[in-house]
Amino acid sequence: MSKIASTLTAPAISCMHCAMAITNGLKSVEGIDNVSVDVETKKVMVDYDSDLVSEESIKAKLSELGYPAEGQRFAY
Repeated sequence: MSKIASTLTAPAISCMHCAMAITNGLKSVEGIDNVSVDVETKKVMVDYDSDLVSEESIKAKLSELGYPAEGQRFAY
């Protein structure tokens, strides 16, 4: 089990509704442990198990939700 923390930037984030849509959408993905969205900086912080979900699939889910993103991951 590999725990990963990714910080993704999603320029389309503009309000708390966006943050809630992202949080609810990502929390439904198996392997994602925690989601935090900062509307001001347009950052999505995701803690996940890389054995169950990949960063690419998280980005794909964000795109599906209407918030395409780029990011950087950190193992911990």
